Order: sequence, then C-alpha cells, then structure tokens
Amino acid sequence: MSGKLFGRATIRADGQTIKTFDGASLELGGVKRTPRPGSNDADGFTEELTPSKLECDVQVREGVSLKAIHALTDAVLTFECDTGQVYIINHGYSAEPPVLGGEGKAKCVFHGPEAEELL
Repeated sequence: MSGKLFGRATIRADGQTIKTFDGASLELGGVKRTPRPGSNDADGFTEELTPSKLECDVQVREGVSLKAIHALTDAVLTFECDTGQVYIINHGYSAEPPVLGGEGKAKCVFHGPEAEELL
C-alpha cells in the first residue's frame, strides 16, 4: 500500500498563518519514560513530563515583525500537516528570540504543554 507522506506544514498562531519554509518540526511533548533497570530485571521506568516544541524557519518579508512573533505568549499554535494531521498547542509561547539568518529566514522556537491531536 502506498500513500502520501508528511512533507510540509502550515503553522498558525492564534489563527493567523505564519509563512514558513520547508522543514518545520514538532515534538509532541507529554510523558517521557526513562528505563530504570534493576539487578534482576529491566522492565522498570520512571516518567516525567516534557513540553511540546515547535521549530520553524519564518519567511522574513516586508511587514513581518520578529518582535511580535517573539512576544507570543499564551497563544494557540497549530501545526497542520499536508497529510491531514492537525496538532494544537494551547498556551504556547515563543521560547527564545528568533535568529535572523540569510536567505530571508528567521529560526523560531515555540514551547507549550503537550500537543493535542485533532481527529
């Protein structure tokens, strides 16, 4: 069976599309399990919560304010895959100042609670 694979994402902050380049990524966050083997078995683990992480290269063009993007706090972030999956990060925020590079790109990083999948 063949089918389309994820390749591009549409990123939105509070419903407004952020124009990005290819290569956006999303770490869903949630429970991280770390193995804790004992002296007689290896089936134990501990759990800790990890935040979601969304990284993207924003297109820096006329009218784009990197200060406004970095000012995002308590935002609804949407990561929509070109294969139909949609993930929402409620109460998301810009995690670090955007890094302005060449070729019209600025790297932006967002965090928040565990991403929710819309079905």
